[in-house]
Amino acid sequence: MRTLDSSAQSGLLVLLGVLFTIILAGLDNTIVSTVMPVALPELGGAHLYAWTFAAYMLAAAVSMPIWGPGSDRWGRRRTYLVGIVAFTVGSGLCAVARTMMEFIGARAIQGIGAGAVATLPFVLLGVVYPPNKRGRALGAASSAWAVASVAGPLLGTLIVTHVSWRWAFLINVPIAIVAGFLVIAGMHESIGNSIGRFDFAGALLAGAGGSCLMWAFVDLGEGHIGVMQAALVCAGIILLATFVWHEGRTPHPILPLSFFHHAGYASSISSSFLAFFSGFGLSAYLPLATNAAFHDNRAFVGLVVGAFTIGWSTFAFGTGRLVHRIGERLPSVIGIIVHILGLLFFMVAFEHGLGWVIAAALMAGAGMGLLSPALTVVVQNSVPVARMGSATTSQQFIRQIGAALGVSAFVLAATVGGFRLGLLLMIAVSAGTFACVLALPAHSLQEHVTTQD
Repeated sequence: MRTLDSSAQSGLLVLLGVLFTIILAGLDNTIVSTVMPVALPELGGAHLYAWTFAAYMLAAAVSMPIWGPGSDRWGRRRTYLVGIVAFTVGSGLCAVARTMMEFIGARAIQGIGAGAVATLPFVLLGVVYPPNKRGRALGAASSAWAVASVAGPLLGTLIVTHVSWRWAFLINVPIAIVAGFLVIAGMHESIGNSIGRFDFAGALLAGAGGSCLMWAFVDLGEGHIGVMQAALVCAGIILLATFVWHEGRTPHPILPLSFFHHAGYASSISSSFLAFFSGFGLSAYLPLATNAAFHDNRAFVGLVVGAFTIGWSTFAFGTGRLVHRIGERLPSVIGIIVHILGLLFFMVAFEHGLGWVIAAALMAGAGMGLLSPALTVVVQNSVPVARMGSATTSQQFIRQIGAALGVSAFVLAATVGGFRLGLLLMIAVSAGTFACVLALPAHSLQEHVTTQD
């Protein structure tokens, strides 16, 4: 009977720990919206309801640019464990909060940890797995995220139906403990670039700029259009422009602009922003469209959303296992074409019944599954391992902004011109994605890494 060598066993333990971490983050992202209406009468402060989400989102956005580059300097395993402890402490405080103000403070602490939980698992995989094996691990991670995102509302419904809403946060504790234990058992400490002083100014500029944009996008998606939202958008753009200017002049940047000299990195970052704009824009509005078309039939909504997730997770897992054989450009090009075909299918699907809608959702999700692992592999293969935290976090950060903008844009477009106008916008964005993925390397392992610190 063949046994795994110690290196393979360590890699498997870290992968399992990462999968638990991604499940933790994916569940929390979606479960809270399900349980909050039940928690609100007990906590009071209904006028502060929006801050239960805003505090988490803003804290995550501000901390994210620190966690990834910081892990290169302070140790990937150590930084990951600090992040998951922060997330777990925040979760526990949410579960015992007695007032809305206490709950919002706990959500902010949880959000700080979420900045690590959302990014560092991908950094760990990039460090533990060599370039010719990263695809399989990243494909499994993408599948776990998709499954957890859909399981969150279902689990939240079960919790509020049968036990206290507080268990929606307490359930994070054992999952986090298992994840941390597996990473400790499977990974030795790994330190990358640690020269010079840490670029806190750059991290704060990136975090503050991203937070302003995300806050504005959430408000716009809810129909709040005014001076406040315009000011947030302007502030976000100015802060991010200042960040780019700063990174070009500071001696030890968290995001070396030389990364963008590598065609694979630049095209993958652009593709990630546009692809997640479309993918998350569609997935966020799909339950509303299905609910309206099938007269509040929750079972039908579950089938359609489940089809999208099954398509994404299944093809992400399969792509991850094949990407090092067939390269990254081919599955990326096929993926965005399949996603666009799914969007086009949606234009007529609701007129022909549930089966057509499920097929369209499966197709759109499959396209995202083909695309997402390949883009991450290109980013990680485009930079030295010493800068793995900075490069991987930059991609996760741009994905978060793209997803937030996509959700808001789809909701706004659908509010103005209906579901089809939202689809047309996503098709246009996906056409831009197609142009970007054409610039990806055919096979990143065959590209010479020219990026330097």
